[in-house]
Amino acid sequence: MTRTARIAPEPFQFFTLAHVTRTGSQTASTVRELLNGLESCSDESIYHHMVRGLGNEESSNANSPNDFAKWLDGAANCGGLSEQVAALDERYYSSIEEMRNDLWTTINAYLAAYPECGEQVAAAPFIFCEGLDLSVPLDQTARTLDEFRARIQTMSNETFYLHFVASNARLELQSNDFSIWLADKLGMDELARKINEIDLTQVSLDAARENILQLIDALLERHQ
Repeated sequence: MTRTARIAPEPFQFFTLAHVTRTGSQTASTVRELLNGLESCSDESIYHHMVRGLGNEESSNANSPNDFAKWLDGAANCGGLSEQVAALDERYYSSIEEMRNDLWTTINAYLAAYPECGEQVAAAPFIFCEGLDLSVPLDQTARTLDEFRARIQTMSNETFYLHFVASNARLELQSNDFSIWLADKLGMDELARKINEIDLTQVSLDAARENILQLIDALLERHQ
């Protein structure tokens, strides 16, 4: 049996994502207030705006920054700050606290250099929200690489987002569900590594999915 025809001892179970957003009472009308809010908002709010912000409909069609960067893009006298915040790649953080610290440090350093950015009132306030992700199992599994590829190609954006972006492994292991299963259950370490190296700050969700399909196809072709 070739590696690509290997049958996994445990199937990959696909889930879809149901998301509920809870709007909080904490808001920011200036960049200075946003900075202060980052110190006191909940971990769930940081996660929602940094990670969940990548999973919306817009991000499936174009490169999409996190929610903080989107709001800062409209801040007067703050040229370049939005880009700095957008460059904070949520995939490479091992904890919410590290993510919060880098957000705060980036904005604080910018305000120290350009204090005029901090006080002008924005056209619309930033509202700190929290999100609840509910994982719903689908009647879909995969035991072989061929089956896995077929599921990747036809799955919904919500399912792809859940397994590739919002999985707990993103923060705990700096990986994703696809890579973990391919490495642990099919022994395809190189394919798993290449999939995990796809940078969601550089490509859309659709492009990431296509990259994964191309990587799988290249492996399948080598073993024909």
